Amino acid sequence: MMFLRYFLLFNFFFTLIFAGSSSEKVDGDYIMHHIQDDRVFEIFNPLDWNDANHDHYYFTTKIKLDSPWNRLDNIPFVRDYFGWKWDPSTSLSATSSDNQLIFNKQLIMMLLAALIIILLFVFGYDKNKKVQSGIGNLLEVFVVFIRDEVVYPNMGEKQGRRFLPLILTFFFFIVMNNLLGLIPGSATATASFSVTVALALIIFFTYIIFGNKDFWKHIFATPGVPFWLLPIMIPVELIGLLTKPFALSVRLLANMNAGHIIILAFLGIIINMSSGWVALGSVPMALAINMLEIFVAFLQGYIFSLLSSIFIGMAVVEHEAH
Repeated sequence: MMFLRYFLLFNFFFTLIFAGSSSEKVDGDYIMHHIQDDRVFEIFNPLDWNDANHDHYYFTTKIKLDSPWNRLDNIPFVRDYFGWKWDPSTSLSATSSDNQLIFNKQLIMMLLAALIIILLFVFGYDKNKKVQSGIGNLLEVFVVFIRDEVVYPNMGEKQGRRFLPLILTFFFFIVMNNLLGLIPGSATATASFSVTVALALIIFFTYIIFGNKDFWKHIFATPGVPFWLLPIMIPVELIGLLTKPFALSVRLLANMNAGHIIILAFLGIIINMSSGWVALGSVPMALAINMLEIFVAFLQGYIFSLLSSIFIGMAVVEHEAH
């Protein structure tokens, strides 16, 4: 995977030498377009050295998902019974656009990540073995770490066993999507606002539904707080309850987008200065950030799992166990 990434950036360097006279600018809109785009897969193509299709993308073949069969408005139920349409890749509010996709890049990458995780555990982990080997041993390391260092310390063993499958699912799903997003031509599903919000809402409804009486008593009748302060404390506690999923979603979204923005910014300097020689500095810096993103991919999965365990643990663990 990393070899392919290096190869792509190496060819990008020579592409810029051939196209050094280009006057195309790489500004904020250009960068955000490439990050938010969910309709076109850009695949490395070594035969497109002279931009044969005249799209200003050298060594690149575009696979467009914006086809008639892949439009949401072509589904009769959706077209006839839903009066509103929502495209989270372009707007946070409902629109009247008929240009929404059934399968976009983020959904395809999430399905691929889920499939890989299932295959890894089905064929790589043998539950009949006391000592795993190969892939099974690697998976066991992550499972034991999340169980003993993340879930049990924040929930206790009793509640930890109950919610461990949920936290492990989040960890492996986020890490796999983050790693797949490093492959050239792919997409990072966890860099999409709609994906991170959906993950955070699952955690939100989990501690809302399974929260015990001590959890709700702390919100509506905070121990040790005078009665006359409750009208102030209750709204504060409710706001804090709602900010937890917001913090989860924004933290993951911002961190996964940050690395891509920095890489595109470094590479964009070369085009803006219309000189391939700038690549001698920009490309190594972009490669360094890309290698750092591998660490960030695991780190963000860990942080999301840790915060989720803390939030759920605050709601389900009995007061005496805190």
